Amino acid sequence: MGSSPFDIKGGMPRFRSHLAPALLLLLLLAALSLPKALHAQKSPPAPLLASSSGDKLKSCGLAGSSAGAAPADYVMVYQSAESMVCVDKTIWSIPEDAAAIRRFFPYLDAVIAYDKRLFHVQTPPKPFLFEITKPSPIAHTGCDLTALNGGHYCNTVGGDTFTRSFQNPKTHEPVPGFWAYLLTLHESINVFSGLLSGGWPSDWWADHRSPFPSAMDIEFMRAIAQSEAPLDPATKSALLAAAQAQEERFTNPSRPRSYDPQVVLYLNLFRDFGGFNGFANSFQYAIGEDHLQWPSVSQVRSFTGDDNHSELLTEYVIAYLHLGFGAEKDLTPLFRAAGVGELDRKIPPYTIDSAKVKAIADAHCSIRAAANAGVKVKKQLHELQVGNFAQAMAEGGTSASCPSECTFTADRCQAKF
Repeated sequence: MGSSPFDIKGGMPRFRSHLAPALLLLLLLAALSLPKALHAQKSPPAPLLASSSGDKLKSCGLAGSSAGAAPADYVMVYQSAESMVCVDKTIWSIPEDAAAIRRFFPYLDAVIAYDKRLFHVQTPPKPFLFEITKPSPIAHTGCDLTALNGGHYCNTVGGDTFTRSFQNPKTHEPVPGFWAYLLTLHESINVFSGLLSGGWPSDWWADHRSPFPSAMDIEFMRAIAQSEAPLDPATKSALLAAAQAQEERFTNPSRPRSYDPQVVLYLNLFRDFGGFNGFANSFQYAIGEDHLQWPSVSQVRSFTGDDNHSELLTEYVIAYLHLGFGAEKDLTPLFRAAGVGELDRKIPPYTIDSAKVKAIADAHCSIRAAANAGVKVKKQLHELQVGNFAQAMAEGGTSASCPSECTFTADRCQAKF
């Protein structure tokens, strides 16, 4: 991951009333007249919040550390509807470290809220767990505290990430907390991607290389800083600085050690084709509607969820990106120009076929149009799901049943590009 020293794999406030007694009486009478259903609604529970490193805290349990040391005792220092934070007790007992970690609680909640906005995937009922270990050069998806949520809806970062700064490679200005902003977010994006489907293209999405989460890091940090998330001005300023530094790392071609043309590609697609909504639509069409799972699509059974790559898989993912973006022209040349199929030296090179990309998108359109018209498409959908897109064309769609991501021309529903 460029010059990074880290291994990146994938309460309710009380208000004092100053109202006049008469006005209070009117408000009380109005409240009594509300429908009972409204009175039955419960406010979300106030977050559990450790006010100091000396608080007596609930134990999260014992877990090993990434450094391979003996199991450590973890304490729960924060919990809300979105996230919980468990920290190695020895880290939380250091006042400076505890203070640095505590400042990130509202940000971590915002991270998970934005993950849900992008991926629209069913999540476990428990909050997302951020496991914070002793100082470590490794950040990763998953965690050792499996008793809390199974060890999957979580990620792990080292405690020193919250106190370390990073120097913007262009301005040379320090960015306090850069690694904590980046790594907690980066690995959460990988977790949510995995909730959708395992086996994203490991050569140009994440794993061998990570251009997709690296680009989303920039857009997430910038969006959260500019949102209505309850962050203090200093945090929002630091987030904007972190986004700028991350963008400088990967998009400046004069820095060949970290420059990544595929990060540039994703940023351009994000900004040109609907931002989060464009990608969210792509995920919805591919996985929410057509129920694709990338390992099956790739047709290479020996690949694992973290090592999945083929020309066919790439053509599928690019086809659904076209659909989600509402693209009206072939974008495949942009992917080729960014080195998709060639940039990852760990695998044999391959060439993306624009005609296959179009045929995959057309198959989706024909299936959705036919299904919307009441035609059975089980066989065609199965062929699409196992990578046999040429056998997946469905008949029976109409202009009225053709979905909005497609267009009805030449008497059939097909992709717009």
